[in-house]
Amino acid sequence: MGAEARAGWPQKRSQSALPRIVQVIASSIFSRSTVSFVVGAVLTVLLKRIYDFYRNLKKAQAESLWRRHVDFSSVQACVLSTEHLKTLGRVEKRTLFVKPISEVFRNEYILARLIEAAQQAAASDDPVLLTKLSAEDKWHVLNTCTNNLSACFAPYHIFFNEARRAQSYYKSAWYCFTLTCEQTEATGRWFITPMKPVGEGDCGSLRIRIVLMNEQELREIASGELEAPENMFNGRHDSRWQTCSRFAELFQRQLTKVRGPEAEDWGQNLCGSLRKKPGKAASSNRLVGMDQQATTEVPEYEPEDNSILRIHIPFPTSQSPSTQTAQSHDCAESHAAGDYAQQDVCKDVVLFE
Repeated sequence: MGAEARAGWPQKRSQSALPRIVQVIASSIFSRSTVSFVVGAVLTVLLKRIYDFYRNLKKAQAESLWRRHVDFSSVQACVLSTEHLKTLGRVEKRTLFVKPISEVFRNEYILARLIEAAQQAAASDDPVLLTKLSAEDKWHVLNTCTNNLSACFAPYHIFFNEARRAQSYYKSAWYCFTLTCEQTEATGRWFITPMKPVGEGDCGSLRIRIVLMNEQELREIASGELEAPENMFNGRHDSRWQTCSRFAELFQRQLTKVRGPEAEDWGQNLCGSLRKKPGKAASSNRLVGMDQQATTEVPEYEPEDNSILRIHIPFPTSQSPSTQTAQSHDCAESHAAGDYAQQDVCKDVVLFE
């Protein structure tokens, strides 16, 4: 090999090694594992940004609902009482429970339908959301509410049942309930005293409520025996009275459906009368359809039909056993005379000791 050839050999060798080095580096950079790592890192960053955006959006929505006092995540059961209506112009509201709505209505379909009906009721002039549901859905919703309401008085059912065998301080009353969704925009809430108002923009919460009322109070409102005074305590209590009046309309409508449009007396099975001073004589009226043969045909229902349901609630009394024994004897005589209103319905209701 000549001198010139030996001098050019290292240069040729370096020139041929450079492409190999570039090829090795390129293959290592663009290998499957490296590409997968880069793609995974990019996807991780994108997913994190999407998650952060979603979380911020949910926070903004939650803050908006909080500022507007909208809460469809829970359902409230409450009692409306007119005990102070004539004297103070107040309709008292007492909470029985507040539960997550998904805990009360576990089926996703009926939960979605219920919230949809609640939104429709909130946008309309009728706070009763059950008028927006089908007859089948309405029945299952009311029965679900019955179970949750009855559970509030679970021990009392046992105590009242045993009252037939021993002297007891327990009696019972009929209540009715429906579901509403409305937002009270009138002011009237204070911190501690009426001198400390909540502030501007005072309004109630827009949520689904199970509203419970004593059947005797509904009867008095429907008959006109109980009327609101000219000056209510404030706009908030006036709004509650409007709810009571609407409830009484549905109550009267339902009983007229089963008794017939011409009957003033509701009969033995429904305890009472629309008259302001019910008589002592037994009712000779029978419920519509009692004498008809059973049929499998489903009747036609209007939206306002079957929007309420009755529930039997036992409660403790403060009378002595001897007094109650005497009253039980009187009740037996009144039962023989047909005085079902006096026997089965109590006007002064104590829900808890």
